[in-house]
Amino acid sequence: MPLAPAEADSAGAAPYPARELAPGVFAVVGDTGRGSEGRPNAGFLVTAEGVVVIDALASPAQGARLLATIRAATRQPVRWLVLTHHHPDHHFGAVALRRAGAKVIAHPDRRTLASEGGDDALAADWTGVVGAEAMRGFQYANAPDRPVTGTDTLRLGGRTLVISHPGAAHSPGDLIVWLPKERVLFAGDLLVEDGVTMVVDGDSRLLLDALATLDGQNPRVVVPGHGAIPEKPATLVATTRRYLTQLQSDMRSAVERGVPMQRAIASLPPADGDRPVSLNSRRRRNAVRVYLEEERRFMGLDASP
Repeated sequence: MPLAPAEADSAGAAPYPARELAPGVFAVVGDTGRGSEGRPNAGFLVTAEGVVVIDALASPAQGARLLATIRAATRQPVRWLVLTHHHPDHHFGAVALRRAGAKVIAHPDRRTLASEGGDDALAADWTGVVGAEAMRGFQYANAPDRPVTGTDTLRLGGRTLVISHPGAAHSPGDLIVWLPKERVLFAGDLLVEDGVTMVVDGDSRLLLDALATLDGQNPRVVVPGHGAIPEKPATLVATTRRYLTQLQSDMRSAVERGVPMQRAIASLPPADGDRPVSLNSRRRRNAVRVYLEEERRFMGLDASP
């Protein structure tokens, strides 16, 4: 459907700080020290023929500020918006980028657990999270003009971006964005700063496979979906892998010993870090998902290895 006249364009919106990772490659880092809560990360690539944006943030107001951030760096037109997945905190700002002329590159599978109640219910629920003012002018704008279900190479203004689907690791519609010349990787929520990414919409085994793919690319810089950019990309990948493999082992052992799910989850070690309540919540939800994965395998209901 056509977009309504802009109510949340970049005029008057305050830009976010942007960090230049390589010439013309910028990260807009959101809230840090909060795991996967708060404003997520985004990025953009300035080329001689226009701008490619990676993720749109969590509301029209945030999308407008992201657009203002881009405008502060360049007057090149915004050509493309790549969505790393379809959770609302990463795409509900897309309407502002669409209104600026961006076409969307995304995986066509937009299903998430949060969207099961329908688009209207999801938007209403999310308004309760970010507030009515931030959601003013909202319309869904995440349907892809250029769908990606495997690997696609975007060339624009002498720059190359490799956009690929690593499987339904964090969510069914995951994409990662790799800049091979600059060796910069935008990982979406396959990675978050504390290593405890959510798998309730995905699959822990597919996430481990995706982490192997990230390692194989040997990035110089990796931008996680949430939180600080790590000094050493391999360290964050290893931390995430260690967390997932331990969780799989714990839940597999519980299933094989006949331990009920609630007891298995209650036995998890306490969270550390600055936000233990939130971190515990993510760990519990992941444990439920992985317990069910291991239970299906134990019962022979899952043909995956």
